[in-house]
Amino acid sequence: MRSLPPSDVSPRHAVVCGSSLAGLLTAGLLARHFERVTLVERDALLDSSHVRKGVPQGTQTHVLLKRGLDIAAAIFPGLLDDLQAAGTQVTDMSADCAWHVAGVWRKRIHSGVSLYSQTRPLFEWRVRSMLAALPNVRILDRHEVTGFLYDVAGTRVTGLRVRVPGCLEETRLEAELVVDAGGRGSRTPQWLEEAGFPRVEETRFQIDVGYATRLYRKPAGFDAGWKSMIISAELPRLRRFGCLFPVEGDRWAVTLSGWLKDYPPSDEDGFLAYARSLAQPHLYEAMKNAEPLGPIPTYRFSHSQWRHYERLPRVPEGLVVVGDAFCSFNPVYGQGITTSALLVEQLGESLRSGLGGLSRRYFEQAGRLLKSPWAMSTTEDLRLPELDETRPLGSSFLYWYGERFQRLTATDDEAVRTFMEVMHMLKPPEAIFSPRLFWKTLAGQPTPSKLPRGPEPLSARLPRAA
Repeated sequence: MRSLPPSDVSPRHAVVCGSSLAGLLTAGLLARHFERVTLVERDALLDSSHVRKGVPQGTQTHVLLKRGLDIAAAIFPGLLDDLQAAGTQVTDMSADCAWHVAGVWRKRIHSGVSLYSQTRPLFEWRVRSMLAALPNVRILDRHEVTGFLYDVAGTRVTGLRVRVPGCLEETRLEAELVVDAGGRGSRTPQWLEEAGFPRVEETRFQIDVGYATRLYRKPAGFDAGWKSMIISAELPRLRRFGCLFPVEGDRWAVTLSGWLKDYPPSDEDGFLAYARSLAQPHLYEAMKNAEPLGPIPTYRFSHSQWRHYERLPRVPEGLVVVGDAFCSFNPVYGQGITTSALLVEQLGESLRSGLGGLSRRYFEQAGRLLKSPWAMSTTEDLRLPELDETRPLGSSFLYWYGERFQRLTATDDEAVRTFMEVMHMLKPPEAIFSPRLFWKTLAGQPTPSKLPRGPEPLSARLPRAA
């Protein structure tokens, strides 16, 4: 990454609020541009892959799409090798994954799109370790942010007030740039309004998604011809989703999810019954023959939200917002971490023009960037007739075309590769409407006799846990 050109403010110190993945990536990026970077985190950060209180969804399966992984690896050279050494499983998202969608099994080919699969605590730990090794980075854990510091005119954020939880004494952290990576619970909108700035508009999209994840010991000698499995929902009729991914320690992470408060249960029998109700039984058959490890933590996600900082008529200089503190949407689609990484990358691009006017420049660009992942998520959710929202113009055609395109991926290599590239944000969504694919989708629907067979049932072949 290029160094900063001269600006009206010297890039001496930057402060990042929150050690989410968005915060860790931001701090790593800023370490290339500032003399010093301080990361402030309320939780105690241990040198291990522990689940943090501040990340209640940390026990659930997380997917880092290829675009996000590329950004993370650019910020932290050597990260991919480090992850593999720690036990991360690397698979081809198409060749190694049995994926049922739109009533068909997607064709499995070598797509060239690699998926790095591990638990979220492991990924955070390895990124955090690489960040902590940077000589100009200070990690200040066990401290909470209580508000912003401003200049005399009240037009620039000049730092933070922080304190140890439970204590009244505050410490002032002066900085040329403050980045809020504090997640959905961010208090930045309230603090700005209290300082006289306009209210931040917010769009909310109620979906009431719930999900539950359990770790299993992979059965000895397991070889069903696939390493991961996804059984997609088929909205609006089938509203339950399930996936299995290999993670470190020779384990599987199995996640079940449902829309509109159709939450998966956290008890043994209920969890298995929910898996059995999916569009295909294969995930259930794999789970019931594997050794469960620990409890079944659940997480509920009531609504997608977008805080429209890009619409503010006035923004203070010296402040930007990244990650879920800016925008967060349905986690089932796996876009969250990668979208956060894209915002961090955009911050780096905005920094190239210096600190002068950075906040406005960044928010305008970030607002444009967020339109695509937000539209992809919300448009799919709007298949549910219960959602009292206005459907985008042409959505009926998009649903019809999208289902036919997914069925085309059962037999067509180009369709599979393009879908993987769009899903992993390597290509824009418009790629599935290229002239060749558009014609294939309209005219080339596979007949039932040409559809690929799914994986063989596992019940008779898998060894049972002792």
